[in-house]
Amino acid sequence: MLSLPTIKGSRLQPNQTVGVIAPASPVSKSKIVEGLQLVESFPLKVRLGSHLFDRLSYLAGSDHDRVSDLHQMFSDPEIKAIFSTRGGYGSARLLDKIDFGLIRENPKILVGFSDLTALLISLYKETGLVTIHGPTLSDLPRGKNWQHLSRLITTSHKPQISLAHGKAVNKGKARGMLLGGNLSTICSLLDTPFLPSFESVILFLEEKGESPYRVDRMLTHLLLSGRLAQVSALVIGKMEDCGEQELLYSLLQERLGSLSVPVVTGLPVGHGDENISIPLGLPALLDTERMVLEIEEAATS
Repeated sequence: MLSLPTIKGSRLQPNQTVGVIAPASPVSKSKIVEGLQLVESFPLKVRLGSHLFDRLSYLAGSDHDRVSDLHQMFSDPEIKAIFSTRGGYGSARLLDKIDFGLIRENPKILVGFSDLTALLISLYKETGLVTIHGPTLSDLPRGKNWQHLSRLITTSHKPQISLAHGKAVNKGKARGMLLGGNLSTICSLLDTPFLPSFESVILFLEEKGESPYRVDRMLTHLLLSGRLAQVSALVIGKMEDCGEQELLYSLLQERLGSLSVPVVTGLPVGHGDENISIPLGLPALLDTERMVLEIEEAATS
């Protein structure tokens, strides 16, 4: 699967410095003030990217400036973790401009989700860096998002995530490397060099604001690509504003029920009030009998 050895960012300690970047869509300061206050209350020092509040139509500044902020955070020895302002669109535009060697030489905690899936999984693919699928600053104040994230990146915690509110489409138990993220973003990376192999992967998928036929189209795309034939299990996260849940479950049964691996819903990650933080690139166990997803290593070193 991955030839590069896995690397991890160092566990965060109080009074260390974290960076904030905007790799995708633009954001106003008012949208991230509460999230910044939570981070600072740990306490952590915060350094904002030079182009954090830039705007260029639907992007948070030019590709050059957004990737420059990313490189700046990874190269600065004082920065121990990197948070993102929001998703939206634009992360994939940076992938062919990233200095992956720089990142491999300076492994750090990187947190994000949604459109930032492109950044998280490409960094894992190209460097072996364990990244964190978790809330952006704009979503950090919701529910227990900060509580879950801070525990993951400041302790040796190995999450055991309950899927009790989900349903098993296909029952079973499976082990594999945990990867995943936003469904439409993953589909957009098919047939590019930045999407990791799905061989023996426990893959999770989440989505927001796509009608059922679009979800069907994207799942069909993954099926026809042959990628889902490689996974050891498939876990469905939140499908926020994607139609009625009964219809969605029927769609998942019809499209994914023929897979010969465990398939389950109920992972509390993605858009909405609850977005539990989980590491990408670590071994995990899925058990539909106990309805639990267990991460078998700490996310940090």
